[in-house]
Amino acid sequence: MHTKNVEFPIPVGFINDFDNILSDEQEVTLLNLVKQHEAETSNQIAIVTLTSIQDYSGLEEYSLDLANHWGIGQRDKNNGVLIALYMKDRRIWIHNGDGIMHKLTDDETLDIIKKLMVPEFKKNDFYTGFQKGIQEIIKELKDS
Repeated sequence: MHTKNVEFPIPVGFINDFDNILSDEQEVTLLNLVKQHEAETSNQIAIVTLTSIQDYSGLEEYSLDLANHWGIGQRDKNNGVLIALYMKDRRIWIHNGDGIMHKLTDDETLDIIKKLMVPEFKKNDFYTGFQKGIQEIIKELKDS
Protein backbone atom coordinates (compact mmCIF):
# COMPACT_ATOMS: atom_id res chain seq x y z
CA MET A 1 0.00 0.00 0.00
CA HIS A 2 1.45 3.34 -1.12
CA THR A 3 -1.22 5.74 0.10
CA LYS A 4 1.21 7.71 2.28
CA ASN A 5 2.54 9.99 -0.49
CA VAL A 6 -0.10 9.46 -3.15
CA GLU A 7 -2.51 12.10 -4.36
CA PHE A 8 -5.50 10.27 -5.78
CA PRO A 9 -7.80 12.07 -8.21
CA ILE A 10 -10.97 13.47 -6.69
CA PRO A 11 -14.01 11.42 -7.76
CA VAL A 12 -16.77 13.24 -9.61
CA GLY A 13 -19.33 10.47 -9.11
CA PHE A 14 -19.53 6.89 -10.32
CA ILE A 15 -18.16 7.71 -13.80
CA ASN A 16 -14.70 9.30 -13.59
CA ASP A 17 -13.39 9.74 -17.13
CA PHE A 18 -10.15 11.57 -16.36
CA ASP A 19 -8.70 10.50 -19.73
CA ASN A 20 -11.68 11.95 -21.65
CA ILE A 21 -12.40 8.89 -23.78
CA LEU A 22 -16.20 8.95 -23.32
CA SER A 23 -18.69 11.53 -24.56
CA ASP A 24 -20.91 13.31 -22.04
CA GLU A 25 -23.90 11.36 -23.38
CA GLN A 26 -22.06 8.05 -22.94
CA GLU A 27 -21.12 8.98 -19.37
CA VAL A 28 -24.77 9.75 -18.55
CA THR A 29 -25.93 6.42 -20.00
CA LEU A 30 -23.33 4.48 -17.98
CA LEU A 31 -24.16 6.52 -14.88
CA ASN A 32 -27.86 5.68 -15.19
CA LEU A 33 -26.98 1.99 -15.48
CA VAL A 34 -24.89 1.92 -12.29
CA LYS A 35 -27.26 4.18 -10.34
CA GLN A 36 -30.22 1.93 -11.14
CA HIS A 37 -28.22 -1.09 -9.95
CA GLU A 38 -27.28 0.70 -6.72
CA ALA A 39 -30.93 1.63 -6.10
CA GLU A 40 -31.96 -2.02 -6.51
CA THR A 41 -29.11 -3.70 -4.59
CA SER A 42 -27.01 -1.08 -2.73
CA ASN A 43 -23.95 -2.36 -4.68
CA GLN A 44 -21.85 0.47 -6.09
CA ILE A 45 -20.05 0.22 -9.43
CA ALA A 46 -17.62 2.95 -10.45
CA ILE A 47 -15.51 3.54 -13.55
CA VAL A 48 -12.25 5.41 -13.70
CA THR A 49 -10.05 6.14 -16.71
CA LEU A 50 -6.61 7.14 -15.53
CA THR A 51 -3.84 9.29 -16.92
CA SER A 52 -1.36 8.15 -14.24
CA ILE A 53 -0.87 5.47 -11.60
CA GLN A 54 1.96 7.48 -10.05
CA ASP A 55 4.70 5.34 -8.48
CA TYR A 56 2.66 2.14 -8.36
CA SER A 57 4.08 -0.90 -10.12
CA GLY A 58 0.71 -1.94 -11.52
CA LEU A 59 -2.91 -1.05 -12.05
CA GLU A 60 -4.15 -3.82 -9.75
CA GLU A 61 -2.49 -2.38 -6.65
CA TYR A 62 -3.34 1.20 -7.58
CA SER A 63 -7.02 0.42 -8.18
CA LEU A 64 -7.28 -1.38 -4.81
CA ASP A 65 -5.90 1.65 -2.98
CA LEU A 66 -8.02 4.02 -5.08
CA ALA A 67 -11.21 2.04 -4.36
CA ASN A 68 -10.44 2.10 -0.65
CA HIS A 69 -9.54 5.80 -0.72
CA TRP A 70 -12.74 6.71 -2.56
CA GLY A 71 -14.86 4.42 -0.38
CA ILE A 72 -16.62 2.61 -3.22
CA GLY A 73 -19.34 0.37 -1.82
CA GLN A 74 -21.33 0.56 1.39
CA ARG A 75 -18.96 0.75 4.35
CA ASP A 76 -20.72 -2.01 6.29
CA LYS A 77 -21.11 -4.26 3.22
CA ASN A 78 -17.87 -3.66 1.26
CA ASN A 79 -19.94 -4.17 -1.89
CA GLY A 80 -18.20 -1.93 -4.38
CA VAL A 81 -16.75 -2.63 -7.82
CA LEU A 82 -14.16 -0.37 -9.44
CA ILE A 83 -13.47 -0.72 -13.15
CA ALA A 84 -10.14 0.98 -13.86
CA LEU A 85 -8.66 1.66 -17.30
CA TYR A 86 -5.10 2.96 -17.67
CA MET A 87 -4.72 3.90 -21.31
CA LYS A 88 -0.96 4.51 -21.25
CA ASP A 89 -0.29 0.82 -20.57
CA ARG A 90 -3.53 -0.37 -22.25
CA ARG A 91 -4.46 -2.10 -18.97
CA ILE A 92 -7.85 -2.69 -17.41
CA TRP A 93 -8.64 -4.09 -13.99
CA ILE A 94 -11.83 -4.74 -12.07
CA HIS A 95 -11.53 -4.59 -8.30
CA ASN A 96 -14.30 -6.28 -6.30
CA GLY A 97 -15.05 -5.48 -2.68
CA ASP A 98 -14.77 -8.39 -0.26
CA GLY A 99 -18.52 -8.24 0.38
CA ILE A 100 -19.37 -9.39 -3.16
CA MET A 101 -16.52 -11.84 -3.79
CA HIS A 102 -18.89 -14.76 -3.15
CA LYS A 103 -21.04 -13.48 -6.04
CA LEU A 104 -18.35 -12.11 -8.35
CA THR A 105 -14.88 -13.64 -8.12
CA ASP A 106 -11.64 -12.31 -9.58
CA ASP A 107 -11.73 -15.15 -12.13
CA GLU A 108 -15.20 -14.09 -13.23
CA THR A 109 -14.15 -10.46 -13.60
CA LEU A 110 -11.09 -11.54 -15.62
CA ASP A 111 -13.47 -13.42 -17.94
CA ILE A 112 -15.61 -10.28 -18.28
CA ILE A 113 -12.52 -8.25 -19.14
CA LYS A 114 -11.16 -10.75 -21.69
CA LYS A 115 -14.41 -11.80 -23.37
CA LEU A 116 -16.55 -8.66 -23.30
CA MET A 117 -14.44 -5.56 -22.71
CA VAL A 118 -11.08 -6.08 -24.40
CA PRO A 119 -12.56 -6.94 -27.83
CA GLU A 120 -14.42 -3.60 -27.81
CA PHE A 121 -11.44 -1.67 -26.44
CA LYS A 122 -9.27 -3.08 -29.25
CA LYS A 123 -11.70 -1.37 -31.65
CA ASN A 124 -11.35 1.84 -29.59
CA ASP A 125 -15.02 1.48 -28.62
CA PHE A 126 -14.55 2.16 -24.93
CA TYR A 127 -18.18 2.99 -24.29
CA THR A 128 -19.42 -0.38 -25.58
CA GLY A 129 -16.68 -2.17 -23.66
CA PHE A 130 -17.65 -0.48 -20.41
CA GLN A 131 -21.36 -0.99 -21.09
CA LYS A 132 -20.97 -4.72 -21.78
CA GLY A 133 -18.73 -5.12 -18.74
CA ILE A 134 -21.13 -3.32 -16.42
CA GLN A 135 -24.14 -5.22 -17.75
CA GLU A 136 -22.40 -8.55 -17.14
CA ILE A 137 -21.26 -7.51 -13.65
CA ILE A 138 -24.84 -6.54 -12.81
CA LYS A 139 -26.11 -9.86 -14.21
CA GLU A 140 -23.58 -11.84 -12.16
CA LEU A 141 -24.43 -9.94 -8.98
CA LYS A 142 -28.17 -10.48 -9.50
CA ASP A 143 -27.92 -14.16 -10.51
CA SER A 144 -25.85 -15.24 -7.52
